[in-house]
Amino acid sequence: MLDIFTFKVIITHCRTSDIVTKKKHIHMPKKTFEKLGTGISVVQRIIEEITNALIERDLKPGSKLPSELQLMKRFGVSRNAVREAIKMLVALGVVEIKRGEGTYISRRIPDSTIDPLIFSLILKKKTPAELWELREMLEAGILEVALHKVTREDIGKMKRAIEDLKADLNEAPRMDKLLEDDLNFHYALAEATHNPLIIKLSKAIWKILASSLSLEQWSYFPDGPNISVKYHELILEGIEEKNLQKTKDAIQASLREWKELHRRANAK
Repeated sequence: MLDIFTFKVIITHCRTSDIVTKKKHIHMPKKTFEKLGTGISVVQRIIEEITNALIERDLKPGSKLPSELQLMKRFGVSRNAVREAIKMLVALGVVEIKRGEGTYISRRIPDSTIDPLIFSLILKKKTPAELWELREMLEAGILEVALHKVTREDIGKMKRAIEDLKADLNEAPRMDKLLEDDLNFHYALAEATHNPLIIKLSKAIWKILASSLSLEQWSYFPDGPNISVKYHELILEGIEEKNLQKTKDAIQASLREWKELHRRANAK
């Protein structure tokens, strides 16, 4: 099944000028919905067809979906199948039901919505080497974009994340709080891209990375947070200078040190 990130990509990239008014009902060409054959579940096929309608711009944020009866006829399916598909789309935040009016494509997906992308990454079998490759690709890509878009406010967020980490280190440190401070720096760096797609994807990935590198290792190596402070400061220094190579070098050095930390933690 298509995940919430796919829907967010589609909805985010629809132009505001294309969004219909609340009362307008979008006429959807017959080619969009065809009777469903066998194979994957009927409910999943309905969701995929609605997704295709979004991709092809037959549906846009704010568009009203056809009625249950119309969807039943167009798909050639039962009322229960249509209702189940709509329930799943509501749970994902993709559509919303307005009493007395009908069902509409959401104008935006709430951040509080459960994110299947995170669950799919959690459940997928992965090796430490694959996670490190993912982190390296993620940070290098974010840096390339952020360096051209970063603002003083973004730099301020990164500085505050570093200062919070330092302050918590000086108190009786709780590993979960230190990890949260560490992640806030990476989130601030992602936000410096000012690209909602990159921000959403990177935060989902960082939640997975944090779970694999986190509290157990930092308990083995209490100096881990100090390593984070050192490299976060070097990364921030390179960003402030808009020096791509310096920032890349800091990220690579950080990755090498954390890989070694990870190797030693697993050897215990």
